Amino acid sequence: MWTVLFALPIFLNVPEAPPALHRERVSFFRSYAVLAQDIARLYRESRPTFWFLLASAVFRDGLAGVFTFGALIGSVTFHFTFNEVVIFGIAANVVAGVSTILAGRLDDRFGARRIILVALGGLVVTASAVFVLHDGGKGVFWVCGLILCLFVGPAQAASRSFLARVTPAGREGEVFGLYATTGRAASFLSPMLWSLFIAVLGAQYWGILGIALVLLVGFVLMLLVKVPDPVRTR
Repeated sequence: MWTVLFALPIFLNVPEAPPALHRERVSFFRSYAVLAQDIARLYRESRPTFWFLLASAVFRDGLAGVFTFGALIGSVTFHFTFNEVVIFGIAANVVAGVSTILAGRLDDRFGARRIILVALGGLVVTASAVFVLHDGGKGVFWVCGLILCLFVGPAQAASRSFLARVTPAGREGEVFGLYATTGRAASFLSPMLWSLFIAVLGAQYWGILGIALVLLVGFVLMLLVKVPDPVRTR
């Protein structure tokens, strides 16, 4: 009900974009061949877009891991009660929302790529601090956890902003669809490394390093993404 209510303004007031012309209608299985062709064409014609889709698929799964396993870490490693987890979750979302709004102004001034790199770097450092200080009590999780949330929102928002800047004109729907698809394709990374680190090393707090590793790989891949010159403006 909440989703439907707040989606109504979009349905009622946002005009529908015209459909792309001359798009071939294909069968379900043929669509995968078309998808592969589109990705290959994107690699040939717009390398920054291609590499950003790859990098963002990795680091966005790390961002998802922060929220997915954050409550578990708070509950098991830092011994939060159920009510404390709920209160922390509310505070985390408020902090992430406010930081995202503020980061929008920094995005306009310094560029989305820099915002993403700073956010990912901050996430890796803070996640490592949570791991190192896991015996420090609930205060450690409150401080470090909220710092993590300061970086999550800006990284997510700046990713969409950057994608809009590197998307070839006329291919917006296609590229943003690939953005969603690649995100789903990489969604196994954080759960896999979270489980692997815990299974091999024997304690839940080791799983924090699994998530940090995903974020670090995404950070390195993002370093390889170059902003096209001139940058396409919206």
